[in-house]
Amino acid sequence: MLDSTLSALKNYTPPEGWGGHIFLLPEQAMRDIYQFILDHKIENCIELGTGFGATSCVMVAALEQQQAGQLLTIDKYIHDPVNVNVLREHAGLKPDRLQAVGDPLGYNWYLADLVAKQTVDGVCQPLFDFCLLDGAHEWEPDALAFNLVAKLMKPGSWVAIDDLDFCLRMIPNWQESHGNHTDKELDAFQMKMVYDLVVTQHPDFTDFHISHEGRIGWARKKVPQPKTWLQKALGC
Repeated sequence: MLDSTLSALKNYTPPEGWGGHIFLLPEQAMRDIYQFILDHKIENCIELGTGFGATSCVMVAALEQQQAGQLLTIDKYIHDPVNVNVLREHAGLKPDRLQAVGDPLGYNWYLADLVAKQTVDGVCQPLFDFCLLDGAHEWEPDALAFNLVAKLMKPGSWVAIDDLDFCLRMIPNWQESHGNHTDKELDAFQMKMVYDLVVTQHPDFTDFHISHEGRIGWARKKVPQPKTWLQKALGC
């Protein structure tokens, strides 16, 4: 399933004049995420930052392979003419395992609505087994994004943060896309900041490690431990 999906994506011919690039993750990272989903029997996935959808298709392929689960992927736009739905169809993947959302306000507003929807008696009921955060690549939206999605992650679930080794000045046309940013914003490794200052310091997460030559940071949400007899006796 993985090889056929990757082969289809590599053979996709975009419309004439389209200047994008559908592969935003290295192939080995995509392969490893596919296998991670299978090894951990992950079913409910959320991806923050769809891009053009190649990674989404690989994740959907893993869900199809195990015949269980769904991916919710969120970005500001469902790009035109190349997007996750176009690539999914081209790769021959079924639509029922993919929910693609384009929210012009961004994924943080979508997450806020989802947290509100899942909150019962002041407690957010978790939904997801795996989250790939690969979106804005900036401190301000993505530090909040992690804190919001953390509420929606099940005990024992995993979060992967992409592009720890990336800064905005690495973008070939950064003057055009981020020319209004300060040098501090352009040169900071902002996703590494999110990982170091937010993820690894979050009291509900553990098992931190970095893979793919410093690119992807991982964390697992803790599983609550049963209370001891003393804690129960003290009402803790």
